[in-house]
Amino acid sequence: MLPQIDLTALPVAPTLHWMEAFGSWLRSTPTQKHRARSRLTRDAYLSDVQLFAQCFEEVNSQAFSPEFLNATDLRTYFARLESENKPATYNRKLASIRMLINWARYEGLLDHDPAEWIPFVDAVRKSPRDLNDEERLKLEAAAEAGEDTLIGLRDSLIFFLMDDVGLRVSEVIELKESDLHLNDGYIHVLGKGKKHREPKIGSRTINKIRAWLDRKPASLEGTLITDEAGLSIGRGQAWRRFVIIAEKAGVRASPHWMRHTYVLRYMNAFMNGDPWRLPAAIDAVCQQTGDKPEVILAYYTRARESDMRAAAEAM
Repeated sequence: MLPQIDLTALPVAPTLHWMEAFGSWLRSTPTQKHRARSRLTRDAYLSDVQLFAQCFEEVNSQAFSPEFLNATDLRTYFARLESENKPATYNRKLASIRMLINWARYEGLLDHDPAEWIPFVDAVRKSPRDLNDEERLKLEAAAEAGEDTLIGLRDSLIFFLMDDVGLRVSEVIELKESDLHLNDGYIHVLGKGKKHREPKIGSRTINKIRAWLDRKPASLEGTLITDEAGLSIGRGQAWRRFVIIAEKAGVRASPHWMRHTYVLRYMNAFMNGDPWRLPAAIDAVCQQTGDKPEVILAYYTRARESDMRAAAEAM
């Protein structure tokens, strides 16, 4: 006869906190496009959900758990958010809570959708915020002015990878030396949504990459952009270095605006004054940036904000 075992004496694995379980679910489930979510996307979802949990606890004086989600608290929360946030921010936070609800229903914590009747808000369609030629040249001069130092040379390369190649900040810091194909005039980029592309680069960018490679510290991770010790830098640090360049130039700008400016500059350069080349220009810029044609058509074929500002000044 088998010996009797007291099951109550056996150690029990601790239950995952709901935030940990939700985060694990985000990592393991595909997006609607059947791709794995990027780390930045997951972090955004978790940050938005954590903010709602804090607000819930302040209002209800009890610890939040997903089974406590209800229409009354959600309506109150999002009514306040709508008055305090831009439409894009409001919609992202609502999408995060909807994702939490999807997980809670999957886990059996909820049997309905308490956010079903909370609508997304319409975002005002705006022209892309780009830089005019004068602003961009000031930024370029400020970036190149620091190239006599190691960090200044690196910061200049960060800027020109945005200015001349249209890379996002996250794409800049994730570039590896093995991604460089300088003799063939292109680089390999693993971009947003885990999409691969091989944007062509011009001689100016190639020369700046080679100048940095000649002086950069050795990187154990093989990263192109590093600090003085050869360690990779984060997105926030790269963003701050761009802000320093913009402050020196006396120009109000952001990495997002640099990408908008790049798309418009590239399309103009590709068409070279021939409007019949617009379809090919859209195809080319999609290959360069990884954007879809419908995004380019919807966003970048409208009036440029820099042109609208110039027209207002000329009146």
